[in-house]
Amino acid sequence: MDKKKSTKKIVIQKKSKKEVSSLIFLKEKFLKYKWFIIFFIPFLLAQVFHIIQQNWDTVAYIFGGKWFCGNQIYLELIRPPFPSFINCILGGGSEYSIIFSTIFACVVYLVAIILIYKKHEDKLNPFVFALFSFLFPSILFHSNFGSDLLALSFLLLVLSVVSPLKKGFFFGLSSLSRYNYLLFGLVLLWEERKNPKNILKMLSVFILLWIPWMIFNYLMTGNPLFSLEETSFLNVAQKGIMAPLLVEQILIICFFIFLLLLNRKDFFNNLNLVALLNVIMFIFSGIKETRLINLLVVAIAFNSAKLVKEEYSKKLVLVFVLFNILLFTLYPFPYYANVPIPKDDFVKNCRTASDKWVFFYDEGIISECIYDIGDLNAFVNNGGSLVVYDYKNFNLNSISGTLIDRKDYVIVHSNACAPQPNKYISGSLRNYILRWQKTSGIGFYDYSDWVE
Repeated sequence: MDKKKSTKKIVIQKKSKKEVSSLIFLKEKFLKYKWFIIFFIPFLLAQVFHIIQQNWDTVAYIFGGKWFCGNQIYLELIRPPFPSFINCILGGGSEYSIIFSTIFACVVYLVAIILIYKKHEDKLNPFVFALFSFLFPSILFHSNFGSDLLALSFLLLVLSVVSPLKKGFFFGLSSLSRYNYLLFGLVLLWEERKNPKNILKMLSVFILLWIPWMIFNYLMTGNPLFSLEETSFLNVAQKGIMAPLLVEQILIICFFIFLLLLNRKDFFNNLNLVALLNVIMFIFSGIKETRLINLLVVAIAFNSAKLVKEEYSKKLVLVFVLFNILLFTLYPFPYYANVPIPKDDFVKNCRTASDKWVFFYDEGIISECIYDIGDLNAFVNNGGSLVVYDYKNFNLNSISGTLIDRKDYVIVHSNACAPQPNKYISGSLRNYILRWQKTSGIGFYDYSDWVE
C-alpha cells in the first residue's frame, strides 16, 4: 500500500511540476509579447464593430459563404473565393459567420506580426512595432472591408516564413483573398532568384491551391480564369489607372518613404520591397481607397521600431506621435448608415432591380442589378419594378410605370408582377456565364430559373 501511495504521490508531483512549468512558460510568453496582446484587444474590437455594420462587401461575402455551403441565392464571381469560403466554414454562411471570419483574420494578423517580430527581434522595439501595427489609424479604421485584412495577414505570413512550401501555401491564400496581391509574387520570385528549386516548390503549392477555384470557374463559365478577368475588366478597364490621392494617403506614403530613407540598411528587406511595390500599384490605380495601402502600415511599424531600437533620435518619437495625431484627425471612425429597403408587397414578391441591389438580400428579396439590365423600360413593362437610390443618374421619366418618390429613393412601379428569380449571379460579364450555361451542354448547373 505504501508503495502505491508513494507512486501516486510521485505522479501527482510530476503533474504539478508540469502545470507549474506550463504556467511559467505562458507567463514568460505573455511578458515577451505583452504589447502585441495589449494593442491587439482594441484592434480586434474595432474590427468586429466595423464589420457588423451594413457594408456592401460584407453582404456579398456572407452570401458567397451561403453559396459555397449549398444555399445558392446570390453570387458575385468577380470576388475572390477565400473570404466566402471562410464564411462558409466558420458559421455556415450565417449572419454570425462574418464575425467569426473577422476574428479569424485578426488572429492571423496577430500571428503574422509576432512572427515578423521574432524574425527580427534583435532589431525592433516591441512597443513601437506593436503600437503601429495595431493602432495606426488606417489599419485600425479602414482594414476590414471583407477581404483586405485577410489578404494582408496571409501575405505577412509569406514574408515571415522561410520554407518555400509554406510561402506558396500562404501566398495562394493571400491571392485568393485579393487578386491584386498576385503582383507581390514578383518580390517572392526576386527573393528566390538564385534558387530555382525553391521557386518550383513555391509555385507547385500555389497552383494546387488555385486549381479548385479554376475548375469551378470553368464549370460555371467555360473560362478557368473568368473571375480574375472580370475583376480586371471592372477595376482596370472601366475605372482606369489614375485617380487623385487623398491627403492622408499622401501623408502615409511620404512617411513610409521618409522612414525608408532613414533606414537605408534595410531598403531591400522583403517587407520594404513589397511596400514599395504597393505604392507603385496604388499610384497607378483608378481606385484610391486607403485600405489598399495598409501594407505600408506594417512597413512603417517595422522601420519605426528599428530606428527607435537603434536610438536614432529621441526627436523621432515625437515625430511618430505628432504624425499619428494628425492622421487621427483625418480618420473619423467609419460608420455606415443602413440602406432603407421598401416594405411594399410588390417589392417583396415581384421582380425587382436596384442600384443597391445587394442590400435587398438581407430582407429576403432576390433583387437584380439595375446595371445588368439593357432595357429598363422593357423590364418594367414585363412586370419588374425599379428601386433607385442615385436616381439623379437615371432618366426615370422616360420609363413607363408609376413613379413613387420616397426621398431616400424613387420606385418605378410596374402594373404587372413577374416572379423573382430563385437565385442571381451579378457581374459586368454575366452574359458570358448565361451563354456558356445555355450552350455548353455541360450539365453542371441549372440555369432555368435565371433571368436575362
